Amino acid sequence: MTRRTMLKGAGVVVATSAIASATAAPAAAAPTTWIDVVGHFESRHEPWAVHLGNEYGAATATFERDATVSAVGERSGKLTADFSAAGRYVALRKTLDHLDITKVTFAVMSQGASRVQVRLVSGSNVLRNTQVNIPASPGSWTPVEVTHFNNIAGMEDVVRLELQVWKDHLGGRTAATVWFDDVRVEHTVSPVVPASLETSGLPVVLTDDVDLVPLVVRAQYDGGSAMDVTQHSTLTSSDPAVLRIDPYGYLTPVAAGTAEIGIDHLGVVQSFPIEVRVPRELVMPTVVDGRLLEGDRPLGFTGFNYDLMMLGFPRRADWTGLDADIALMAYWGLGAVRVPLNLGMVQPARGVFPDDDAWAGEMTSRGMNPEWMDMLDHFVERAGRHGVRLILDWHRFPVDPYDYWSGGRTQDAGTGKDGTAFAYLAPSLTERGTLNMSDPAHLDALLDAHRWLAAHFRGSPGLLGIEVPHNEPHDAYMSVQANWRRVTERAALAVKAGDPDRLTFAMAPAYGHDVSTAAPTWQLPGVVDGNAPHHYMPNAPIEPRPDAPDRHSPWLARDVDEVFSHAIASLFAPYSTSRAPVYNGEGGSYGWDSFLPDLTNVEAAELMIEAGLAQYYAAGAVGQLHWALWHNAKDFVPFEEIFDRLYRRYAPVYAAGPVDWRAAPVALVQNPAAVPVSNGHNWSVVPFVRLALDLHLPTFHLLTDDEIIDTMLTQVPTGLEQVDGLSAEFAYKAVVVDRRNLDERVRSVLDREDLGVPVLWLDDVATLTREDLARFLTGAGVPVDQKTGTDFQLIEGPEHLVVYRRAAKNPARTRIFPRVRRDGSFRLVAEDGGVAYEGNAGTLLARGLDLELEQWHSVILRIES
Repeated sequence: MTRRTMLKGAGVVVATSAIASATAAPAAAAPTTWIDVVGHFESRHEPWAVHLGNEYGAATATFERDATVSAVGERSGKLTADFSAAGRYVALRKTLDHLDITKVTFAVMSQGASRVQVRLVSGSNVLRNTQVNIPASPGSWTPVEVTHFNNIAGMEDVVRLELQVWKDHLGGRTAATVWFDDVRVEHTVSPVVPASLETSGLPVVLTDDVDLVPLVVRAQYDGGSAMDVTQHSTLTSSDPAVLRIDPYGYLTPVAAGTAEIGIDHLGVVQSFPIEVRVPRELVMPTVVDGRLLEGDRPLGFTGFNYDLMMLGFPRRADWTGLDADIALMAYWGLGAVRVPLNLGMVQPARGVFPDDDAWAGEMTSRGMNPEWMDMLDHFVERAGRHGVRLILDWHRFPVDPYDYWSGGRTQDAGTGKDGTAFAYLAPSLTERGTLNMSDPAHLDALLDAHRWLAAHFRGSPGLLGIEVPHNEPHDAYMSVQANWRRVTERAALAVKAGDPDRLTFAMAPAYGHDVSTAAPTWQLPGVVDGNAPHHYMPNAPIEPRPDAPDRHSPWLARDVDEVFSHAIASLFAPYSTSRAPVYNGEGGSYGWDSFLPDLTNVEAAELMIEAGLAQYYAAGAVGQLHWALWHNAKDFVPFEEIFDRLYRRYAPVYAAGPVDWRAAPVALVQNPAAVPVSNGHNWSVVPFVRLALDLHLPTFHLLTDDEIIDTMLTQVPTGLEQVDGLSAEFAYKAVVVDRRNLDERVRSVLDREDLGVPVLWLDDVATLTREDLARFLTGAGVPVDQKTGTDFQLIEGPEHLVVYRRAAKNPARTRIFPRVRRDGSFRLVAEDGGVAYEGNAGTLLARGLDLELEQWHSVILRIES
């Protein structure tokens, strides 16, 4: 059988095939010699690494695939060594699978080196070397064949091959360039049928792709050993008119479609399906009348945070990993990926940016990756061709002299040694600091970085936007609305200076989740295009459980039933009147062990991720971005199959556009401090949210008294008096008013007899019953649904009806009565392709639809006219 999973630590998909368990494993065949080509140098995905000979003081070296010279094919591997500052040797390194090597062959050409050294390293760290004389001036290629190492024939259990250039062999010079090509190893094997095969590769490629991550076949043997057997397997494409594959696993897409790669190694067979897609031609996204658009279509997305541009690639380039991850994002249907960045990687010294000659030196002097900016450029371009847009976020800053991911040594902290990291905003080279927006030097550095980044990606449709001012402001200075607004405006203007058409998305105070104040909800700065809060589902206006103090994240240990019932709806109610699109920039299964401690990690994550995808969509979010450390053994790997299943389910729902909350028929008027604010949350609105969900009210507007005064209250002077009224924007069929702490100006204007809108006055909205609200709304001409059980949440988007079971109070009530806003006949198509309903909206509303659905799970029905 063949099973599809994700490969730990990489973005590739893995197919695993095992021989039948009842079949006895065949005995090993007689020993034979396999020849593996380990150095084509035709692809950047061929895993060679540069070693600087650090044990002698690191030299300087560069490695590139050179298209100007080659012995075989079109490229060779070019190693340039420079010993002018330090070091004795440099090397190209290749990891091997515990091979019993009998011969190493390659072609070599040199400028400046008269000898190269071949080193083999065993699994027990035994070293054996051989030196080979070569011409020191370029001309023709020299073929090399090595069979003895330290005068011993071959070597067993080899895990690494090194091709070395030593300073001693440069004839007094301090630099040399050596080209290698067609590197092969011969090794002895006793072929045996493996217990299973694991084939890793990209699930999605594009028709115009070149230099793709190759397919790799690994044999898994009894006892736990494994070996790359790609070159000793038969690889065939089911449709060469769509996709071709060569004997080394390299793919050539030909046309759009799907092809299966057949793999046969010693009788163990499997197939690996690959989809070939036409590249997307994106256009710059825009925001028009509060709607996020791509052209004239609504733009929505499922998404993820991708931390490796901040916590991996700054130290080491991994082009294969990046390309594989992009393909996985596309396979899951992600529309956007948020990319946290270290400001120090873009501005390592004050005023030094990647287009400055000094930038590379700032990188290499600290052991950082000088290809990092090229990788970010590639990420934006390649992800965009897959239809995945990036959102850039300043997440880390040059404030810690010992930060490893900024070029520092964490072990030096506290020793009195100067730190080596990018830390020009730190108090000193021996003191760690934090970003401080009240400090002009800090603010100017941030604004310059915003300006440069926007200008660098000017006009790129692969970039959805840039978040401002930076990740999760939370200090006292930024908690003041006026300060936050001023800094956010300046950051947005800096972005617009670099690219006037680049969208900006605001990051709220209070770690990104403040919904209790005006500035980050209904009163965003005018130069900001959208809102990007961080709401982790359990961190909501829900009472904590008694065990909360004992949990790792006590702020997430809240009442489980209430969180799944109405937490997200309560968190997003303050955005209901937002004049800008809102996406949830971080969410998902973080803190599962505090929120759902009685479940396994996988059980908890599935419930939390599915709830977030369904309920953020219901609340009007244009996107939901999961937070996890990409490929992390605890945060990511255990949940990969959940990501695969749920994101592929919900990607089309979000892509069709968000639920439209703009024209809600009902308004709740309330002071946000009718109940005391806590942790940046609006607790006042929660009772009404619960009732709205119970009555299946699709949308409503939460209007604070400040918002009415600022955006709707008309004040016309007439002689010695002033006549207060409401603008045409106050266009509701019914209004519910909570008197607590309400501004007198709002109270008086809503109490006028000529208001023309039914008003339900309450001394405390918590006293309102479901029956009383239903009676009031029905009398005002607002339809409610009391036939569908309150356990269900019915969510109608532009092209889908999503049904989420948010509770299990009435498990026997399984019939729902959706009010689908469609004229004429339509069909509801289930996820398996079956037709769940066919008819018109009136018949569906009257007869309903029976739906068996487990608690805290969802179904998606596609609406087809």
